[in-house]
Amino acid sequence: MKVPSSLAIAAAFAASSTVDPKFYGINYDTRTSEWGGCKDSTAIDTDFAALNQLTGRIRIYGIDFNCTKLVLETAAYHGLKVWLGMSSEVGVDASFQSQMYALTKLVEAETINNDGVLGVEVSSEALHRYYVVGLGLTGGFSRHGTVLGDLRTVRSYLRSQDFTFPVVITDTMDMYTKFPKLYNEVDMVAVNHFSFWENKMAQEGAHFTFTRFQEHQFLAKRAGNLIELHATGWSSAERISSDQGVFTRDLRNLAARQNLNAYYFTAFDSTFGTNKTKRSFGIYDVNRNIKLNMGLRVYTLYPVRLWAAGGNVIKAYGYWNTDDSANKNPGRVYAAKPYIGPPGNLDDEIWQWDAENNRLYSTSSNMCLESFGNGTQTLRTSPCSTHNQNQKWNIVSGTIVSQNHAKFCIHVDVDHPPNHDGAFEVAIFPCNRLPHQEISLQGTSFEPLEIKIKAHRGILTETSGKLTWQTTHVKGRRNLGRQTWTYNPVTQLIASRSRNYENQHCLEAPRRINSARLVFKVCSSDVHQKWVVNDITGQIHHATHIGFCLDGHKDGLVYLAWCDKNNPNQQWSIKPLRDDMGGI
Repeated sequence: MKVPSSLAIAAAFAASSTVDPKFYGINYDTRTSEWGGCKDSTAIDTDFAALNQLTGRIRIYGIDFNCTKLVLETAAYHGLKVWLGMSSEVGVDASFQSQMYALTKLVEAETINNDGVLGVEVSSEALHRYYVVGLGLTGGFSRHGTVLGDLRTVRSYLRSQDFTFPVVITDTMDMYTKFPKLYNEVDMVAVNHFSFWENKMAQEGAHFTFTRFQEHQFLAKRAGNLIELHATGWSSAERISSDQGVFTRDLRNLAARQNLNAYYFTAFDSTFGTNKTKRSFGIYDVNRNIKLNMGLRVYTLYPVRLWAAGGNVIKAYGYWNTDDSANKNPGRVYAAKPYIGPPGNLDDEIWQWDAENNRLYSTSSNMCLESFGNGTQTLRTSPCSTHNQNQKWNIVSGTIVSQNHAKFCIHVDVDHPPNHDGAFEVAIFPCNRLPHQEISLQGTSFEPLEIKIKAHRGILTETSGKLTWQTTHVKGRRNLGRQTWTYNPVTQLIASRSRNYENQHCLEAPRRINSARLVFKVCSSDVHQKWVVNDITGQIHHATHIGFCLDGHKDGLVYLAWCDKNNPNQQWSIKPLRDDMGGI
């Protein structure tokens, strides 16, 4: 099969970096005052025309029949999808009942559908308001079960009406930590986090959010769920006027590299309220003028593995371990066998090559590979900087050479015993052209994988355009591509290698229903082709059909089905297959 060189593809990938891509989602306030009300149809229409330029998703808070109906109809006209939020409170049954009544009336009016609604949250920071600033400070912790009861009530009703979108509880990260039962109860983990309110500098805000988010991402994986950040942002009213732009730039780059689904808070500066700081979180000002500090470029990077001697790959630790403990050495560089999982940490071995700045970005740590020192050099990861020469690298004849004054090479000595954790040391030494310094950068879009199901030990196979599993390898070299796959963790595409790269087809789930058939179509940016590998449970989640996973049925076909982390038909292993792919 003809495969283009990884160097050519890396250059093409870097050249296609998107300028000002859309936000994943944006929060939108329908109110006209602190006490409620609803914007009129003209205001909402004008708002959505502006938001359509920046996102395809909005999140609202509070369900009122007339207002929410207007929002959903106007959003559909502008091509926007809506995440609905119920404004219920812990232990206040009347607030939930009024919201539930409005929801049922919207369903009866056929205003809600599986295409236009992204999901429903039964509360937003209700636990935080009760246990941190309200009655829960003195009243114990026994009443959080009321929110879980509301969740089950809403989900049961919506499922009875054949709605398949997720039902969640949105709250702060601290509340999910305090009540870990939430991870297993919700259809998707939904958290809020504001580095701004934790007195972080704008330059460190996005990275601090990432370190907090990664903990909850691991815990969500263990529960068999995906996770979204439902509110995060920065005010333009305080500190330095450019801080909002700095945080937003970093957040958008972080989201692009990590596939971190974040709803930015918020769409517009508020016209009401006396607190100027709280009023000034908008992307647009009160006159719908986009703030000048929002014109930001987002760099798309090229995901690779760094193959070293002995079949090992170079990795970097993140901030959280697979045993649900904090890592004591985040960012430490090491070498070990690749992930074939589960359980494991796939992100540890995924680097992203920044061809424009000659940097290697560590997915697990959100930092860049760096060589520093005087006479001797030390290898580490540190916060990324386009101006730091210690973070610039050249790929020369199968070695990775620093561009700082030392011009040393990355060195993996597999002849010495590994550390107690099975990891080999990765160092930086004068270049010597020996095997310990031979490093191959392999793009994940071209690196062949074998994907197996735990239940039957069957191999994922493309058979006459259908997705199947088979217990034996196909015969004949021409057929090998039918059982060989690639997975790009940035684009989230699973591609079959049964065709030439120019005609490559990807796995697609056209419909969000249980037992849905899967198809193969030419690889694209279509959201129906996006998948997320859960390296803790082995599930392969659909990225946008939230709550659905690949399921290898006993009939030999693979379907889209409701996710169940305990179902061996949904537990997959992914094994890299080494061959000559023309590394950089």
